[in-house]
Amino acid sequence: MNLAVMKKEGPERNTYSVRLRPSLIKKFRHVAVEEERPLSDLLEQVIEDFLARYDQAQKIGKGRKGGKNPGR
Repeated sequence: MNLAVMKKEGPERNTYSVRLRPSLIKKFRHVAVEEERPLSDLLEQVIEDFLARYDQAQKIGKGRKGGKNPGR
């Protein structure tokens, strides 16, 4: 069976390449193993949670200008 042809059910997904600190991704991989979830699914959840916090901060007027990340 050709694995490149297999698709998961659910929304369409794209592949992205990012540069991350090795220590950060190592810890993140450990969490994914502990949670028994694919790394990409866990990362997707983290991004969704971040965007929800960002949207909430914008609504209450505490959004930061200049591209700064909320919660940092």
